[in-house]
Amino acid sequence: MTDLVERFSTESLLLPDSGARVMRPRLHAVDVHWHDYYELCLVVSGEAEHVVNGVARSIGRGSAFLLSPADFHAIRSIGHEPLGCYNTVIDPGLMERQLAGLGPPSVGDFPWLADDFLAAEADLCRLQAEFEEPRLGSARLIEALVGCLVVELARHQRVETPVADHRPGAADELRAAVRYVDRNFREPISLADAARRAHLSPNYFSERFREHTGSSFQSYLQERRLRFARSLLASTALSVTEVCHAAGFNTLSHFGRAYRRRYGTAPSDRSRRTDSRASGGLGAVTM
Repeated sequence: MTDLVERFSTESLLLPDSGARVMRPRLHAVDVHWHDYYELCLVVSGEAEHVVNGVARSIGRGSAFLLSPADFHAIRSIGHEPLGCYNTVIDPGLMERQLAGLGPPSVGDFPWLADDFLAAEADLCRLQAEFEEPRLGSARLIEALVGCLVVELARHQRVETPVADHRPGAADELRAAVRYVDRNFREPISLADAARRAHLSPNYFSERFREHTGSSFQSYLQERRLRFARSLLASTALSVTEVCHAAGFNTLSHFGRAYRRRYGTAPSDRSRRTDSRASGGLGAVTM
């Protein structure tokens, strides 16, 4: 299969144990793509149309967004001036620790968006300096700076934290396992993989997962893949076969059957697809 949507990895962009890296690209156009890390971007100049998971919005100076490995996006600058930004690659392990530290449950689905985040520019400048010129304690300082940025951007989401679970230890581990599925559904993950994240046996995890999400593990995983596929079909020119594999399905026949059961139409019938928005969290240069 030829993958027409680019995918970027931490291995090509981060040094070992670096945790995060800030770059300063000037962008005119970035085609649809995604990556296996979290991406935090702050716009400092120019304007652009930003399409995330098939949904377009305008961004300009002060706009910020945080995308997960489950998101895809594209950028087109508006006018002659390129989009100037701080573009931050964040290792998934580092980000998951920060999300867990926000308290049960962590704030909202991705992407996170803000229009008045310029106050973060100083932290991003310092983060860039610590990556480019490592010194004593740089790794710890990078993690602390990422933590500050995540907290501030989470507060911009204005999502209230619901009442905590009465079993915080078990609930936190279960939420971590669900986040693992949400961020890695395109990969060939199994119930056993997710159960290990929750430190539970597969059978008990399956029961707890159904209680927590309202559906079985396999149904939840398939729903995440189908929503991603539908959004890709609505917002790109990828073939059905390419979308099938990009969304994590092993065979075209399985994908076609699951898609028709869920949406009542074949994935090839783009003319009947009117809703390009995928609900839930689904983003090289990076960008």
